[in-house]
Amino acid sequence: MKKIYKIATLMVVILLIGGCSDFLEEEVYTQYDPESYLQTEEGINSILVASYNNMHAISNQRERLYTLSEFTGDIMWEWGGGFESLANVFIYYAWDASIAQIAAPWRNWYLSIRNANSLLDNIENVTSLSPEKVKQLKAEATFIRAADYYYLWDFYGPVPLITTAEELNLEPSRPSADEFNNFLAAELQAAASNLPKDQSMWGKADKGSAYALLGRFYLNIHKWQEAADACNKVIELDKYSLFAGDLTNMFAIQNERNSEVILTSPASSTDRSNTYMPHTFPPKYAVQSNWTNWGAQYCIYNNWVVTYDNDDLRRAWFLWEYTDKDGAHHDLLDSDDKGRAVRCFKYVPDPDAVAHRHGNDLVMIRYAEVLLNRAEALNEINGPNQESIDLINQVRARAGIANLSVGDFGSKEALRDAILQERGWEFVTEGLRRRDLIRHGKLIERAKARGVNAQAHHVLFPIPQAEINSNPNLEQNTGY
Repeated sequence: MKKIYKIATLMVVILLIGGCSDFLEEEVYTQYDPESYLQTEEGINSILVASYNNMHAISNQRERLYTLSEFTGDIMWEWGGGFESLANVFIYYAWDASIAQIAAPWRNWYLSIRNANSLLDNIENVTSLSPEKVKQLKAEATFIRAADYYYLWDFYGPVPLITTAEELNLEPSRPSADEFNNFLAAELQAAASNLPKDQSMWGKADKGSAYALLGRFYLNIHKWQEAADACNKVIELDKYSLFAGDLTNMFAIQNERNSEVILTSPASSTDRSNTYMPHTFPPKYAVQSNWTNWGAQYCIYNNWVVTYDNDDLRRAWFLWEYTDKDGAHHDLLDSDDKGRAVRCFKYVPDPDAVAHRHGNDLVMIRYAEVLLNRAEALNEINGPNQESIDLINQVRARAGIANLSVGDFGSKEALRDAILQERGWEFVTEGLRRRDLIRHGKLIERAKARGVNAQAHHVLFPIPQAEINSNPNLEQNTGY
């Protein structure tokens, strides 16, 4: 962190999110005068968009969403290419504090926090915009900073809280869990209060984004009533609904602005792209001439994918078999086949992709999660109940499978297990599995079940060693 906050000038890299293409030209500002630069909405949005860019950690999406968040779980794994040796570090829980892939997210999120802080330090002095507009933009910066801290907490536990760029503490200590939790919850509540229901530009955070992330956070710290209430705030907005089209194409580029999306990371085929599919095409898959098929292969454990009901429409997200460009047929459920494992094609390949760069937006939060989050929270409060079942059945009905009933579950534990299974089916490859398993107390158990020497401390990653070395007040996570 000291390395980050010693930077004397603010590098603001602009990813403009708006119009029809969701991005505009990139400008680089090497330094700026807050008193003048922040007097225009354009200047404020420049800083906000730089913060979004680092918040979404676009430059290391593979590590954040898959290497650290999925390969450590029980659904997704990787083989092949130069990436295999690194992926195995996380698949087999062999990481330590020196690994660059653990340091990269930390760096990205604290850069985003720095930019958000710079705006929050100065926005009250803005006189060129209406007080209402200033309040909204302040809420947006507050949301970004809170989201950064949520993601840091997810990987590392409570981390130092830096809330200003003007008085730099280069050797901050970690807060207690209660201090951190209270801060983050208050930040998200403040953001939700002042963010609009609808934003003028696609990709910006709104009221639903703040309440949805708050609900996710409360769920993960086991504050069940607060989680249920925050999720209900999203539902009461009457803005979101489950995607009603062909489920196979929910993540296709033509559907990326559907009614289920609450928070998204906009992508394009020319810059800040979605690189999921080049990692997922199996060997010698007949890709279009403008696509790239990398040697690194994202796979789904076959013993997981066969748990889907035969009638489940979500089975269409998977590539079960294919004929390669040499005419050979491959059954991906056959572990002895050259393809080795089933692939998830949830992010339908972008027909206009440029090599490995696909334009499908990366969905960070969607309405199905809010429904299942509230269902889980209510079960923890009341045990099996009709509202939880109704919420789950909304997701199951969209998937074309039979409804559940309260009588199917004799205990809170039984419904809890069913919700975890449903979440796995619904959110496969979306970067949620590790945290879901942690919340349910099953991350280490599931890792051991597949022969991994996982230990209790592996529920958190270590603080990057370079940060420990540069800050004597920064305490390392237990076990590292």
